[in-house]
Amino acid sequence: MHGAPFQWAAIFEKTDVYFYEGGDSLEFWNSREMSQEYIVPCKVYCGKCRAPIMDEGRNMILLFPTLVEFGSVEEREKFRPSCHIFYSRRSIDVPDGIPKWDEHKDESKLIPETLPPENKSIQINDEGKLL
Repeated sequence: MHGAPFQWAAIFEKTDVYFYEGGDSLEFWNSREMSQEYIVPCKVYCGKCRAPIMDEGRNMILLFPTLVEFGSVEEREKFRPSCHIFYSRRSIDVPDGIPKWDEHKDESKLIPETLPPENKSIQINDEGKLL
C-alpha cells in the first residue's frame, strides 16, 4: 500500500475517533468484496487526493500519524512508537530498543531484538524514520 518495509500507525478504539469535518470526502475500499461501498473492514482514503488515511476494522482504527497536524512537540511525542507488531513478518531488522511482538501486542510472543553488526548503527529521526 505504501511501498515501505514498515509503516508507522496508531491504533485506536473506534469510539475514540471522530471526524469533525471532511467526513463527506472519505472513500472506502473493501478488498474482500472488491467494493468501494462502506463495508468494514476497509481502507479509508481522502476522496480528493486519494491519500490513505486509515484502516478501519470492526472495533479498531489504524491511523497513520504522518497525516496528523500536531500542535506541539509534546503532542507529537504521544505518538512515538511504543512497539512493533507482526514483527515476525518484517523485511528488515529494526534495532530500536522497543518491544517487538510476533503478532498483536500482548497477544503473542515477544521477539528478541537483533543488534546490527559491529561498527554499523541504525539511526532513527524524531519522526521514527530510519536515517
